[in-house]
Amino acid sequence: MGQSQSRWWASPRAMLRSLLTIDDTHHSIALGTAIGVFIGLTPTVGIQMMLVGLLAVCTYRLFQFNRVAALITVYVSNPLTTIPIYYFAYWVGTFFVEGDIARQDFERILKFEGLAGWWDAVLILFIEIGTPLLIGTGIVASMGGVLTYPAMRWLLRWFHRTPRLRERASTVEVVSSE
Repeated sequence: MGQSQSRWWASPRAMLRSLLTIDDTHHSIALGTAIGVFIGLTPTVGIQMMLVGLLAVCTYRLFQFNRVAALITVYVSNPLTTIPIYYFAYWVGTFFVEGDIARQDFERILKFEGLAGWWDAVLILFIEIGTPLLIGTGIVASMGGVLTYPAMRWLLRWFHRTPRLRERASTVEVVSSE
């Protein structure tokens, strides 16, 4: 696997191209994208893909969403964005409950290795930073999901109405997969 392919999650353009070329209804893709963004903005790093699968199984009879779109967009939180996202959510939460953790503390907590390090980080996030982070991520994740759905529907309609963009996206995708 090449250098550029190993970090596909770091390219918003590649992620968007992947979403726009999924073969499904606009509603299903937009709903999957909104669910993925919602889960991606919660402090569930390390289990986000499992949560998408669990949600798909639990809601199958109620509604269906494009799981591929959700799995792609959980990467809104990735090694480059996790600290800013969590710190912003924590900051939003401090408007409702008291908290005094600095951004550097988030960087220290979220730099871990292995399963034991991940578990320690999760415990620290929920025990020491818990209430402001949970309130903030509830607000930020909800707003992110709610805003993502109509934005993605609009993008999909626009993309599929523009034949030149579709041709270019499919050509780029074929070239990059070789």
